[in-house]
Amino acid sequence: MLPLHVPVIIVGAGPVGMLLSLQLHQQGHRVLLLEARPKAVPPQDKRTLALSYNSVVAFEQAGVDLSHAHMTAIHQVHISQQGAFGRTLLSETDLKLPFMGQVVDYARLMQAAMHALDAQHVHSHWGMAVEQVSTLSNMAQVTLADGSQITCDWLILAEGGQLTAQLPELAPQQYDYQQRAYITTAHFDRPQDGVAYERFAHDGPFALLPYGDNYRLIWTRSPEEAERLAQLPFAEFKQIFQAAFGTRAGELVAVDPPIQFPLVLKQLQKVTTGRVVCIGNAAQTMHPVAAQGLNLGVRDAQALAQAFAQPTQVRNGSLGANYARARRLDAKSIVAFTHSLVTVFDQPSALLQASRGMVMSALNTSLPLRQKFSEHLIFGL
Repeated sequence: MLPLHVPVIIVGAGPVGMLLSLQLHQQGHRVLLLEARPKAVPPQDKRTLALSYNSVVAFEQAGVDLSHAHMTAIHQVHISQQGAFGRTLLSETDLKLPFMGQVVDYARLMQAAMHALDAQHVHSHWGMAVEQVSTLSNMAQVTLADGSQITCDWLILAEGGQLTAQLPELAPQQYDYQQRAYITTAHFDRPQDGVAYERFAHDGPFALLPYGDNYRLIWTRSPEEAERLAQLPFAEFKQIFQAAFGTRAGELVAVDPPIQFPLVLKQLQKVTTGRVVCIGNAAQTMHPVAAQGLNLGVRDAQALAQAFAQPTQVRNGSLGANYARARRLDAKSIVAFTHSLVTVFDQPSALLQASRGMVMSALNTSLPLRQKFSEHLIFGL
C-alpha cells in the first residue's frame, strides 16, 4: 500500500531518475520512485549510450554495478569533417583519466540500475502512471492512474517531459530538427581500437562509437534519407558511408538491421516551480550529435543530490531555486552548443567549413584548449 505523504517523490525510473533515487536513499532521505512501466517488462529502448567518465563514476558511486553491463571503453575521440581540413584528437591522457567514456546499451544500464534499487531496498512503485502533478503551498501532489493521490515535500520529475506540460510556468519550448537518428552496428575488417569518431559529413553528422569489437553508427539524416539508407543493398550503403568517412576504421564489411528515431530538442525555460524540480529528460532532451543528453542529466542528478545534502535548503524551501542557479550555466551552454552543431556548425558553406577547420586545428595544437574543452564535455561547466 502506498503512503499518503513522503518527503521525496521521483517520477520516472530511467537512468537519471534511478541514479537520483539511489543517491538520496544513501543520504538517508525517504524516497518513493514512481514508474509507469511494469517492473517485469524489460526496457524496450534500443539506443546505445556514450557515458562520460564522470557519469560512469556517478553510477558506480551510487552502487550500480556496471561490471556485467558489457561496456566498451572510449580512449580517444577523433573529430573531423568531410572534404575539408582540420581535425581534433581528444585523449584520456590529456586529462590523466583511465578512459574518456564507456559505451553501453541503454537496456543494460537500466538493468544494472534496477538491480541496485533492489539491492539497496529503495522504495519504488512500478506499473502505475502518474496522471497529474500539481503544486501546493509547501508541498506537491501527484495523482496516479487509479485516482489515488500522494503528497510530498519535494517532487522530482525525471520522466520524458510529458508532465511538465501541466505546469505552464515552466515554459517548455520545442524545436523539431526534421531529422532522424539512423542507428546500426557497423562491422569492419579490423576490431575497434578504442577511438570514437565524430564526423561532420556532407549529408549529416555522425558518430562511430566503439561497441564490443565493432562500432555503433549513429547518423543524422532527413527522414527520407534515413528510410532510403535502411532499404539500400549493403554494397550501395558501403559506398555512401566510405565516401563520407573513408577507411579510418578499416573497410566496412557488414551492417546490422538499423533502428531509427526522430530528433527533437525540448528544453524548459525554468526547471523549478514551487516544490517541483525537473531533471534529465524532463528538463531537456537533446540531439545526440555530441552524446551529451544523458551525461547532462547525470550532472543534474549530482547537483540535486548535493542540494539535498544541505538540510537547511530542504527545510526552508530554497532547494529548488538554489539548484536552478547552480545548473543554469552548464545546462544552457551544453544545449546551445549541441544545437549549434546541428543548425549552424553543420552547414556545407565553404566559409563555415574553413571556420570549423580552424577551430579543430586550434584545439588539436593546444593542450590547454583541448583539456578545457574535454573537461567541459566530461564534467560540465
